[in-house]
Amino acid sequence: MSNFASEFPITQNCTYLNTAAQGPWPTRTVRAVQEIAAQHQFIGPDSGGDEAAIFGKTRQQLGRLLNVQPDQIVFGPNTTYGLNVCTHGIDWRAGDNIVLPEREFPSVQAALAHLPALGVEVRVAAWQGAGVTVNEIMARVDGRTRAVICSAIAWNTGYRIDLEGLGRRCAEVGVLLIVDGIHSVGAECLDLQAMRVSALSFHGYKWLLAGFGIGGLYVSPDALNHIRPTFVGPQAVAGGSFFEPMWKPNAQRYAAGGGNKIGITALNSALSLIEEVGIAAIRAANHGLANALHAGLKRHLPDARVLRSDDPQHQSCIVVFTSGSPEGDSAILDKLNAQNILVAQRPAGIRVSPHLFNTEGDIERLLAALAGG
Repeated sequence: MSNFASEFPITQNCTYLNTAAQGPWPTRTVRAVQEIAAQHQFIGPDSGGDEAAIFGKTRQQLGRLLNVQPDQIVFGPNTTYGLNVCTHGIDWRAGDNIVLPEREFPSVQAALAHLPALGVEVRVAAWQGAGVTVNEIMARVDGRTRAVICSAIAWNTGYRIDLEGLGRRCAEVGVLLIVDGIHSVGAECLDLQAMRVSALSFHGYKWLLAGFGIGGLYVSPDALNHIRPTFVGPQAVAGGSFFEPMWKPNAQRYAAGGGNKIGITALNSALSLIEEVGIAAIRAANHGLANALHAGLKRHLPDARVLRSDDPQHQSCIVVFTSGSPEGDSAILDKLNAQNILVAQRPAGIRVSPHLFNTEGDIERLLAALAGG
């Protein structure tokens, strides 16, 4: 891809291959937030200013990115918040169940913590290789299943689930599909309508390059009547009273309280870069780097185990490999850190996650360091 040195000065002082942990801000985003922060030094009669405009524009950007209507997206502080809105909003009955993959990210599991007390069974689908297949998930679904919840991309292996296949199967049996999209929004091409996703929650601080404290929740029109609002603010109500509300006819019914204007400004700015480059181009470049790393690991570290699926349908731009032990992986991490190559160690192994600012040279540098003994 093009040289992003001016937008990402981090590329000048290290080899950063850790966007799955946190994405660096583009220079334009730093400037945009500095400008909006400076405005808060001088508060006028209408402190909201052009808040509605920036919120609307950012929803439009996300709508284009996800191929949904902008008003089907409501902003929130993080992924976990959106998942909790969904799992608390279902009208559960004792004997119901929800299905999720084995080894799910803790935030996904935490959003289900209240369910056993309601008499709801949490069912787990077993892994097959680097992740869980649609067939494994659907084998755990029965007539009392109300929802399936999963990550679009597994945090500890990079396994990309077949959302289109899973969404179709869930829709056929009338089951909601709730998705943690933090590792896919901003990195993958998503068509949530075609995938028939009921709800998808995401956060801005990874692949969207927008920092902490701002995220979003998409809820499909079909799912609105199955996920009731649990946190209520004036923004959620179109009429009636708070005791007999007429909810807004879209995802704005889940809005509660004033918005994070600084966070929205950061997200708006970072999305402008993603749109300029193009999500299809970003995905192609990221996967190209991940494929080069995958092939290089097999050449330079034949004894290492690469946890990435060999099926392109299930591959993401996250590559995880392991020496076979946490101690060996820690030694690898220390060696890379000493050469200013930044990746992450996770329970399954060393996780490498290139994004749009990375180059083939970054992958070559990483492989050379690994091969150096």
